[in-house]
Amino acid sequence: MKNNIILVNVILLVFLTFNYLNGFSKYKFDVIVIDAGHGGKDPGAVGKISYEKNIALKISLHLGRILNENLPDVKVLYTRKDDSYPTLNKRAQIANSKNADLFISIHCDSFTKPSVRGTSTFIMGLSKSNANFNVAKRENSVIELEENYEEIYKDFNPNSSESIMLLSLTQKAKIALLSIFDF
Repeated sequence: MKNNIILVNVILLVFLTFNYLNGFSKYKFDVIVIDAGHGGKDPGAVGKISYEKNIALKISLHLGRILNENLPDVKVLYTRKDDSYPTLNKRAQIANSKNADLFISIHCDSFTKPSVRGTSTFIMGLSKSNANFNVAKRENSVIELEENYEEIYKDFNPNSSESIMLLSLTQKAKIALLSIFDF
């Protein structure tokens, strides 16, 4: 019952957000990619009766149905529709190859205190904080589950200030380039 209430609240929040955004015609989305976090050999957070990967998948598929019903002109794509494990690199390739306007990655936070309730929303931005850095490190730690991860991510070290600086500069350059065009 509690999980159903949480699911309904998350879906309601996303639906209300898109209804709000739908009023701004300047921000038209053509392609939205929904990423159900974790999957396959990566369970994500493990609860007493559930795995994060299963909850994230259920929410992602439900969100996709809501978007398809309410935004018929928007193409909704998924990084996974089953209990598979697309690598982090593959998830990014899916979004980039389809020129996604919006990438929504669904995760379910875990906390050591059972009394903690609520939602978290992380938006890719230029500002860095220790909290955002720690979330990124935790979520990207699954890289080590991928085959040949040392070769694929050989130049990426999440603990290195140089890696973070390079990612930040790349992001700033992309945002500057996109700001030249009026979408």
